[in-house]
Amino acid sequence: MKSYFDRLLHSENSPKKWELIIWWAARAVLIVTFFHALLIRKDAKMALQVFGNMLGQYVWEIFMLFPKKSFLRQIPAYIQDISAPALIGGSLFGAYLNFYYSAPVLDIVMHTVGGVACTFIGYEIITAMEKRDILRGDTKSSLAIIVFGAFCFSFVAGNVWELFEFTADQLNPVNPGDAQHWSYQLAQQAILDSDGKIGLPNFIDHRDLIRYGVIDTMEDMICNTVGGFIGWVILKFIPYHHREENKKVKELIKASK
Repeated sequence: MKSYFDRLLHSENSPKKWELIIWWAARAVLIVTFFHALLIRKDAKMALQVFGNMLGQYVWEIFMLFPKKSFLRQIPAYIQDISAPALIGGSLFGAYLNFYYSAPVLDIVMHTVGGVACTFIGYEIITAMEKRDILRGDTKSSLAIIVFGAFCFSFVAGNVWELFEFTADQLNPVNPGDAQHWSYQLAQQAILDSDGKIGLPNFIDHRDLIRYGVIDTMEDMICNTVGGFIGWVILKFIPYHHREENKKVKELIKASK
């Protein structure tokens, strides 16, 4: 156990103090939200959703549990700097405070920015695999393939999530629409409150209410893909792990010879 905590706090990929502060502040927010949902709102389903998002804020610590030869041990702590605010945005502001209706542009922003972030996460994962393989004596991968793979990771991660949401709604006999954070009743109320339009960023006319869930999923998938493409372009110009001045990969190649 001591070696595990040393790994978290003193390894090459360990977080800085300000990162730890951000992580625990984000966790505290969701812990308070969890108990508020459970004890004040008495909404067990919402509490369970918040709890799941809270667990997602420990992903880097989970990676550090893997054996030293695993590529997951090469992934830097900053990926959790990305996931912490994203989980708060989706869980607290989007679902719990219902900003998906009152401020529907939040959904487009989160999915687009999330697509960019997932591209960088994909880049870190593939680079970690490359470092592991170089240490095993394999050749260095092509940068073009790595960056394209990062985009593909973002595309798959974002759109598999949308498939999950849509499928979960179809299999949920109690409250269909909950995974996508909408329901037929809420959409009807939104129509009454907004002169015949419902809370989507492009304000789909009420005649399309029956297709609301499908349209919402497609909008999210488009935003995920656009964000992934933006991340791809950024990494093609700024491949920060594969610049000439970056000595890490060079040192690994030298060490493997």
